[in-house]
Amino acid sequence: MKTLPILLGAFMLPLFAHAQISATPDPKKINESKDVAGAISSTVKGKTSNASRLNESQIRPVSGDNNMKTYDGKTTFNGKAVCKGSSEFMRMLVQPSTNGNLKILNIMQDTDLNGSLDITTSPGWDVSVVCSNGFQTCTDANNAATCTSWAWVANAQNYQLGRKSVAMSELGGCYCINNSCGNNLAWNNLSQVLNDLGGGASQALSRANPWFTLSQIKVDGVSASFVGGDTASCSMGDSEGFFGTADGKKILTYQDNYNAMKSDANYTAKTSDAYRMITDGSLNPNEKSDIYNCDINRNIALDEPKLNEIIAFDGGQGSVQQCGSDCLQLVLGRLGDNYWSGSCKYFEVDSNFFIKDHTRIASATLVNAVFDDWMQLWAGDKVVWNGPYGNWNDAGPVPGACELSKSWNVSPNLDFKQYLNQNGQVKFKIRVEVSGEGEGYALVRLKADLSCREGKEYTTNTCTAYENDQNCQLVDETVDGVKTFIGNINTGLIPLPQTKTLQGSFCSLPVKRDWFTKKRAYRCNRKVDFNFDNIIERKAYINKTVTPGDYQDKMFSNGKVSYGSGDLFWPDMPTVGPCINMCKTRKAKTTPDMAISGQVDQNNKAGITKYDNFYYECDASNACPAEPGEEVIKACQCLNEFAEASAIMQVIRQAGQDMICSSGNTKKPDGSAK
Repeated sequence: MKTLPILLGAFMLPLFAHAQISATPDPKKINESKDVAGAISSTVKGKTSNASRLNESQIRPVSGDNNMKTYDGKTTFNGKAVCKGSSEFMRMLVQPSTNGNLKILNIMQDTDLNGSLDITTSPGWDVSVVCSNGFQTCTDANNAATCTSWAWVANAQNYQLGRKSVAMSELGGCYCINNSCGNNLAWNNLSQVLNDLGGGASQALSRANPWFTLSQIKVDGVSASFVGGDTASCSMGDSEGFFGTADGKKILTYQDNYNAMKSDANYTAKTSDAYRMITDGSLNPNEKSDIYNCDINRNIALDEPKLNEIIAFDGGQGSVQQCGSDCLQLVLGRLGDNYWSGSCKYFEVDSNFFIKDHTRIASATLVNAVFDDWMQLWAGDKVVWNGPYGNWNDAGPVPGACELSKSWNVSPNLDFKQYLNQNGQVKFKIRVEVSGEGEGYALVRLKADLSCREGKEYTTNTCTAYENDQNCQLVDETVDGVKTFIGNINTGLIPLPQTKTLQGSFCSLPVKRDWFTKKRAYRCNRKVDFNFDNIIERKAYINKTVTPGDYQDKMFSNGKVSYGSGDLFWPDMPTVGPCINMCKTRKAKTTPDMAISGQVDQNNKAGITKYDNFYYECDASNACPAEPGEEVIKACQCLNEFAEASAIMQVIRQAGQDMICSSGNTKKPDGSAK
């Protein structure tokens, strides 16, 4: 499509030159041109008159959903927008192990987006369970208590990929690959596994920097390459969504309100960055400047937690139960009665929890312990409570008789908060000695702090690319409504600290910051060499080869020359006859002819009738438009009244000679002396 303006220009130059030869335009041709222009306008208007039609004819073809068509529907072509090139931003090397786990050996990254992998890490992480946003490392994947959960993260400063420990419930789309779930699962599904691992890692990178956008994954054996594209150069929105806005509706009304469009265009020209760039910017003919708008936004989350966002069960036996609007109860072990039996037999149960936010735990108390006959409660590798006598403090046997012939239900009321003072996984163990039949579990009650707080603060910056481009300069900046830069000049104005209210579902919180939003415009210079030699050569070639029916074309692209041809379509010209059809009429005179001496026919006694003659141009139906009382003496035809007109003119001339004879000398009819 880029050749179309040049081609039209090549044709229109000779047409315009030819049009200037005619000094008097033909009204009929002008009307016909108006008809053609009206038809074209109607066709274009029909294709773009509303959001749905514009989306179908323009937006979707540009985004590649279907082919674009000319407005007459006769020609179909590929009108998809082309984005900037893509490049590899991460490579991952893995090795399946004998136990079925997948070991991540190396991760190579392009952290500065220059097309080169600049850092390499060798984490050696074992993957037993693959998830859409992370993975798990397990001793036995069938026993969640043996697993540690990891989510992908990326450093916000250097974009280096890493992992962080999370609750099992924060991972999604997980599946097991080690030998506890089947044989050779990693080997047999290596391509899918690498796709899922890399997809989750890429999501973490894109959260740190939106330019890390995954477009393709290339798997080659135990290596996977992750390729991304510059989405900022080809983002495309749905026009129907836009035309539902006030601005979109306003644009649609322009088709019926030309004056409004003209007024808005004039206002925009005076206030737009592009207009100022043209009037105040560089006039270097070999330099092209583009204006880019971007935003920097400070975002502050409102920390308004729910009970399930404080602590979660993370494997083994146990649970987290709600016991009030701000109360949680942890069950350590297995609820029930007499589910174990034996003679001086020891049973152990793991109960794992994941603390998401320890600052929200106001208090924690061991409120209940139920067991038969002896019980220990371990936190990590330390006994934190034991019963019934408080003297069983090691991993050895009970310090007394195994059979106590009693089921215990005690309320230790032990402060338990010290064991829940750090985010991450915490592991507890219930150890019970049973003689006969018995059970063992403990209940810990948490009081939650659900007050409204400031959450994490972060900035989103779409100006990074222009800030780091030495060819780009800051043109305009508005900080919270205050103009700090205008036309490359620092205004010296600094906005006062702003207060913004964070509104949540249950509370609101005012926060005060130096700024919240910066809106910027950058002018980026691009060196462009303008060379019109090819255009001149192409026009000369077309002018030389064009005929009334077709033309030959010479096209230049990327240093290559190609030739083509096409048909010329000319509008039908009206048929013009050899002359204008005329008719001649006559009408009887109703008054006598007059001269200086008086009435000419006052002595006419013969009753002779005299006539006035009239000539008319015939109408479209070739009929003579005679006036009432007129007699048509010559019907519509190509009249040639030259002889009659010449005779009349000669009579008039000679009559003039008769009336003016001041010299008294006799003259010839042509006015010369005898």
